[in-house]
Amino acid sequence: MKNKLFARVIVFFLLLSFQSAYAFYTARPLAMGGAFTAVADDANAVYYNPAGFARNPGIDILGSTVLANRNNEIGDNQASLKVCFEAEMNPFAWVLGIGAATAMALEGAKYLHDQGVVDKGWGQPNTYKPGESMSEDVKKQGSEKKVDVHQQAKEKAKEVGKDAAGKAAEFGKQSLEAAKAGFLWSLKNPWFYYGGPYHSYYYDRGYSPQGKAQFALGLSWMFDKNPALNQNTNWYTLTLASGYEERIAFGGNINVYDLLIPSTNLKGLGGGFDVGMLLRPLDQISFGLSVANLLVAPIRFDNGSVTNYEMDIKGGISIAPIQNVMLAVDVHNFMKKTATMHYGVELFPIPGVALRAGLNDNSKSAGIGIALNQLILDYAYLGGSYNRTQVVGVTWKI
Repeated sequence: MKNKLFARVIVFFLLLSFQSAYAFYTARPLAMGGAFTAVADDANAVYYNPAGFARNPGIDILGSTVLANRNNEIGDNQASLKVCFEAEMNPFAWVLGIGAATAMALEGAKYLHDQGVVDKGWGQPNTYKPGESMSEDVKKQGSEKKVDVHQQAKEKAKEVGKDAAGKAAEFGKQSLEAAKAGFLWSLKNPWFYYGGPYHSYYYDRGYSPQGKAQFALGLSWMFDKNPALNQNTNWYTLTLASGYEERIAFGGNINVYDLLIPSTNLKGLGGGFDVGMLLRPLDQISFGLSVANLLVAPIRFDNGSVTNYEMDIKGGISIAPIQNVMLAVDVHNFMKKTATMHYGVELFPIPGVALRAGLNDNSKSAGIGIALNQLILDYAYLGGSYNRTQVVGVTWKI
């Protein structure tokens, strides 16, 4: 048993050891042209739609890197851990819990805004797409180190933490009273519903029976050392998600952005908050919506310059017209002049093999996935503006 666990860890970290090329958000979604907002059903979902972590209960350990041909966007390597479990739950109790969690999140966001830590993601100056380098503009604003942003962040965290503890305790008491009231109401008014026969999903990916809620936690790390763009990038992400009967799901990411401009040794630190939702009214149709950087903690550099990643709204739909075939369409940067269209297809000609193709804003892509027991190997080839980049991913399902 120990040898098996050791082997899994070795495979995972060998995958992350490649530092030679670009991979912008993992092999499977890229092979499908980036049309993954409604498909999101595994650890690849983190930067497409965090609600996807609440699909397919189990543990996923994912790593992605590049085999050849870096291009000029940030996103060298990615590692993700997805932990999802399910439990029988009254739908009223689940809705009540989602409402309480949302209220706590809103209260926390308001408090952090009042403390000057976070701001709205729209209308911010000096914004960049997640794949763009910001090094040149940062250097133009000054090249001499003025402050230590990491030390500044620690001091601010201590200051905010002390005050937040008291407010959290007060809000917790109020939430507990509300939960008690809701529970008593549910006892007096039981929820009756007809649980019809369950039909497994087309792709046999563990879709759960009726009457169960899903809860998920995820940890992700995207890192890139890009000499050509003069920027080293580390993103650390905590994902929380929950769904009911895998028909509806909500999720959110808390991101920390840690950047370095190697030529001047300038460091930058900031953050962002993403949200997403999924709706699957029928086994054959799924809708997805996500907003990246809905809230931001501006990226502050040692020389005093301030930047942000831009807010990105993604919407998508996936359809299974026949058994073992899935079609997906996404629009990214929705409601902007820079909006891009993404199209993808995934089909399973034989058990354990997936063939994929896509169109990412006029750049063609293709790929294959092979399942070997609990190990899934994914490969993507990106044409067009992606300069024939080849991406490989490994997922271990426990």
